[in-house]
Amino acid sequence: MAATDRAEYCGIGIRGVAIGIDSFVWFALLFVAITVTGVVTGQVETGAQGVHTSLSGTPGSIALGLWVVLTLGYHALCEWRFGKTIGKALVNIRVASTDGSAPSLGAALIRNVARLVDWLPSLYLVGIAGMVLSDRRQRLGDRLAGTTVVSD
Repeated sequence: MAATDRAEYCGIGIRGVAIGIDSFVWFALLFVAITVTGVVTGQVETGAQGVHTSLSGTPGSIALGLWVVLTLGYHALCEWRFGKTIGKALVNIRVASTDGSAPSLGAALIRNVARLVDWLPSLYLVGIAGMVLSDRRQRLGDRLAGTTVVSD
């Protein structure tokens, strides 16, 4: 019997709490992306009121792309290395392969790149529909990667 056969699959609620917690990490990574892009493009201003970065056009697009890469990397690396992000750790859930083992780096990357589709059209609607229609409460990214989220 596989470990995930005995595990409690996690649904929308607890996963939503975890992603809410992780959104604080996303905000910090957005700050990093904007600051790094501003420094590289020379669009950082310092003054008596602090540091200000105003990006638009190509630098703004670069910062957005960097932020997407950083957030996907955060999720993929944490889930591969530890089975969980900070948000998942705080609510005691983890990512596992469908056979109960730890996810591979490839599986973690697949499930997190597919997160971009799961977010469509907004507010994670594709991901929620996938969880509702799955016996293992898997979103599209989980199905493609052969993973699921279980109680720790």
